[in-house]
Amino acid sequence: MQKYTRREVALMAGLLADKLIATYRNEQVPLMVDNFTSAGFTRAELLDDEDKLFQMLITAAYDRRPFSGAARGYEVIWGIRTRTGSIAETLDRLGLFTVEAVLGKSKEELAERLQGESYHEQSLATDGGKVEYARTLVDCARLVESGLRTQLANAETAEHVASIYKNLTTVHGIGDTIGAKLVKYLLREIGVGNVPPGCFPLSVVWPITQEYWVDDAVDKLTARVDVTLTPLVMGLLLKAEQPFAIDALFYLQRYGERDFDQLIDELRSIRAVTPTVQPPVPPGERAKVDQELARALLGVIEEILDAARSVSQQDVIHAGLQGIVSAKQIQGSARWLYDEMGKLAQEGQAGEMLAFYENCLRSERGQHVGWALDRLGRKSMESEAERFRSIYQSGVEASSAGTGPAAPIVRREAT
Repeated sequence: MQKYTRREVALMAGLLADKLIATYRNEQVPLMVDNFTSAGFTRAELLDDEDKLFQMLITAAYDRRPFSGAARGYEVIWGIRTRTGSIAETLDRLGLFTVEAVLGKSKEELAERLQGESYHEQSLATDGGKVEYARTLVDCARLVESGLRTQLANAETAEHVASIYKNLTTVHGIGDTIGAKLVKYLLREIGVGNVPPGCFPLSVVWPITQEYWVDDAVDKLTARVDVTLTPLVMGLLLKAEQPFAIDALFYLQRYGERDFDQLIDELRSIRAVTPTVQPPVPPGERAKVDQELARALLGVIEEILDAARSVSQQDVIHAGLQGIVSAKQIQGSARWLYDEMGKLAQEGQAGEMLAFYENCLRSERGQHVGWALDRLGRKSMESEAERFRSIYQSGVEASSAGTGPAAPIVRREAT
């Protein structure tokens, strides 16, 4: 496997974290809410009806292999779009889909009834391993009766989340991964309770990486990029207060494996724009050369900042961008870009400036603002990208020859 520097892996982690957050918020959460609504699991129903909550827990407990593989997807298990072939249909037909019905029978009676029923040619009594679903049914029913609905409704903090997760994982057949999925479904996506997106602790979120599709995606990232990439991404998601966005690996791998493979290729290509060997400049000249090149690169950023400052809200309205972006957002993003680049320029970190520029070009925020500036007929990171790269390359070549940056590298236009 090709080896990458720590800086390269960090840049890849930033790009991937941006992609996961955008995918999770804009695509996956709306899809999951729609799916659960079609299956009858809404916030109101889960809070109002103890049987609905019980049914969600037991369905999640069956949403594992071999059942999900035999049913060919979680959509069938959960009864999304159609109840035919779902766990709900099967357990309802057996009279085992309400709290009262389950607690009114002994575990032996439940086991006997489940043993005599197959689900897509799999016995409902066991997963073929350690799970005995008669125990799972009873544990789920008792947990719901013990006040889980109230606990979910009042959930607001990371401590509340951790307590709910602990209670869920006491159920026989609901381990760390299914417990994490249930927390994600109930508290993050369906929105039972009032838990902010950033209040889900790592100890609750991380087990989601053991889910079949997420685990497959993590294996790909480890094999093709670096073993530290996924933990770094998780750290960035926690910092961005979107930890469950790590589950977007499931969405990308299951619904667009080819696109996910292409995304990995794009991450790996960052090596092409990240300098790994410093040019052989005499020690006494290095600081001067780096400072000159960094100032030249910062000149391009100043032009983009000037372009952004020239945008008024009236310009935005005239271009038909009202409600999509504001002049204040454009100017704020450009100011942030200039400030961050300015810090690197002060240290003469020209290589870091190029890497940061490329990172911004790939980020969702950068693309959004760049698109708006292009629509407004102003200079943007996209319009100046080739010039920025050319300036950097010219500077590196000139410094390798011992002459310092080629002059003139850049000239500010008259304003």
